[in-house]
Amino acid sequence: MLLLILGTALALRVYGIAWDGGYLFHPDERQIMFVVDALSFPWPPDWSVLLSPESPWNPHFFAYGSFPIYLLRIATGIVAQFKGDFRVLRQGYLLGRALSALFDVGTVYLTYRLGRKLYGKAVGLLSGGLLACAVLHIQLSHFYTVDTLLVFFVVWTVSLCVDLSRLPSWSIALPLGSVYGLALATKVSAAPLMVPISLAWVFVALRHSENVEGEVWRGRGRWFKALGGLVLTSVIALVVFVFCEPYAVLDIRSFLVDIMEEGYMARVGAGIPYTKQYIGTRAYVYPLRQTVVWAVGVPLGIAGFGGALAVLGKTVKEIAKGQWACAAEGFLPLSWGLVYFGIVGSFHTKFLRYMLPIIPFLCMWAAWLLVSVLRVPGIRRRIRNAVGVGVFILVLVPTVLYALAFMNVYRETHPWIQETAWLCRNVPPGSQIMVEHWDDPLPLVQGQGDLDCHGDYRISVFPAYHVDDEEKLATLLYRLETSDYIVLSTNRLYNTIPRLPDRYPLTSRYYELLLGEELGYELVHYVAVYPRLFGANLMNDTFSDPDLPKPHLLAQQETARCSLNLGRADESFTVYDHPKPLIFKNTGHLSREALLAQFGDIVEEFSEDAGE
Repeated sequence: MLLLILGTALALRVYGIAWDGGYLFHPDERQIMFVVDALSFPWPPDWSVLLSPESPWNPHFFAYGSFPIYLLRIATGIVAQFKGDFRVLRQGYLLGRALSALFDVGTVYLTYRLGRKLYGKAVGLLSGGLLACAVLHIQLSHFYTVDTLLVFFVVWTVSLCVDLSRLPSWSIALPLGSVYGLALATKVSAAPLMVPISLAWVFVALRHSENVEGEVWRGRGRWFKALGGLVLTSVIALVVFVFCEPYAVLDIRSFLVDIMEEGYMARVGAGIPYTKQYIGTRAYVYPLRQTVVWAVGVPLGIAGFGGALAVLGKTVKEIAKGQWACAAEGFLPLSWGLVYFGIVGSFHTKFLRYMLPIIPFLCMWAAWLLVSVLRVPGIRRRIRNAVGVGVFILVLVPTVLYALAFMNVYRETHPWIQETAWLCRNVPPGSQIMVEHWDDPLPLVQGQGDLDCHGDYRISVFPAYHVDDEEKLATLLYRLETSDYIVLSTNRLYNTIPRLPDRYPLTSRYYELLLGEELGYELVHYVAVYPRLFGANLMNDTFSDPDLPKPHLLAQQETARCSLNLGRADESFTVYDHPKPLIFKNTGHLSREALLAQFGDIVEEFSEDAGE
């Protein structure tokens, strides 16, 4: 059964691994590939250079940890020894994605081991099975970013904390500190792992247990031993971190600048264009809903968070009774989930991938809850089994079906490739195409073969995030007059700006009029790829929040689809591997006066402001 689970997890994670045709549509993955490609390991090494910020080993990029960067650089270097024409930017992404998938399969295995360790074999197997089919894990395994590597080290660290609480010994400080150091060298957001690590050493002292060598952790000295173990773990973690990310020390200024910028982006970054989508979203509620609906699916999401609450209640009772042994084992994973979600859920920026480090534990708690239903005392066995099996099926079957439906994203050609092919075939050379800033332009800039037509067109960029004023109005009117086509590559801007009408009255009106086809532009082509199974689509709605009209062609065709509308999906969940590009053609050729009339009240406000 375990082999079947791991095999299924691997198959789901490597299926369609070249989903974007090598164009690297995920910006974080693209950045990592650029950094890896720029690294060089000269031999023999000149240590005077290597130990300085100018070193060719210095990634000069610390938004993510250096361990994933060095790992891929070493892996690509090994492959290049056997394949002379191997190039990082051309083939390295496939190797990176294979590593991402393997690390995530490792997380499935670790989750099985942790579930079995805490709650028995049945919970362990079910935990691994649920995680194998968790859609967000499947999706992020198709990118080489740092998320799957981070979660692997997070689950491993928590598992070692449970081992420590069960069998106290200073010897466990070495693997525990090493794995924690690797987690930090993957992404500094692993820092809150210090909470379960510290609690594990506290529980060591509270349990008065014996270690491997037979020494009794009793009396006043046990607290000094626990403190010594915590210090030793921290020192080992620091050493491993510096070894795997040396330029965090050697180029500490760049390291601190990047970390502070990332921290600002996450906590406050309302002024950064790609984080404005989260203005007005509710702390904790938004990431909770996105996780339940999109990351794992509603049945598993409810069971996971419900199981977490049940484990919390169980742990509180055990602590009240002084049952430290049982409390420690259940509370250590819970402490990570509570602290991490408490921090991340409060962020302004709420990328769905930020929730990945708690999903393995949600799967474990869901498995424990489902198995516990089968063991409820005081109820007739037949009734208990019937209810338990029913609940089990209601969670497991939809989770499996959701994972299979999501495979449609990688079964179909990426929407940007489809849309570029349509533009190359149907739009005459020399046409004026208006695209948006802060988004990938279509046709593809570096299209190859039949997709190489970007240079055939006159491309103009509409600065939608610039301040709404008379100059922006003049630019917009000129672009609308002179453009032949308007291409919206994703919903990045039109799904964000209209939710900020006080800040962007002009641009909000523009999107409302464009999508309502009132500016002389008609939607002539679009591509929508959704999770689909048995002909039914799980549709993410890009129009109802904010309240925007649907273009006629899209409304007509989507009405004919067999679809379940699940509402708004986090932008980062859709725009990389299954965006919905829209192409509008200028069929009305409205005059400047006619266009200006559509923005009449906005123009009056600008005139009044200018007069004041």
